[in-house]
Amino acid sequence: MTVTDEEARELAFAFLADGSDHVRTGEWVIVGAEEHEIAWSVSYQSRAFIESGDISRALAGNGPVVVPKSGADPWLAWSGRPVEEQIAEGRPTHG
Repeated sequence: MTVTDEEARELAFAFLADGSDHVRTGEWVIVGAEEHEIAWSVSYQSRAFIESGDISRALAGNGPVVVPKSGADPWLAWSGRPVEEQIAEGRPTHG
């Protein structure tokens, strides 16, 4: 299975909506998808910032959703490290 740009956006939206009312209500929106060798990184932002340009309404510190092209489950990348490095390392494990 190879996930396309459009599918990556849909999967990221579903992943975010599962854990956040902000996505389900449309307060947060998908704003882009960047292709990497084995995954997509899908970014999101507040609708209020997109519409107003007011930086005080922007989300900060949110890493992109990583959507593996293999069809594996999406996961959140950290905002403080290059997403390419995180994708190369694979889904983080905790514990």
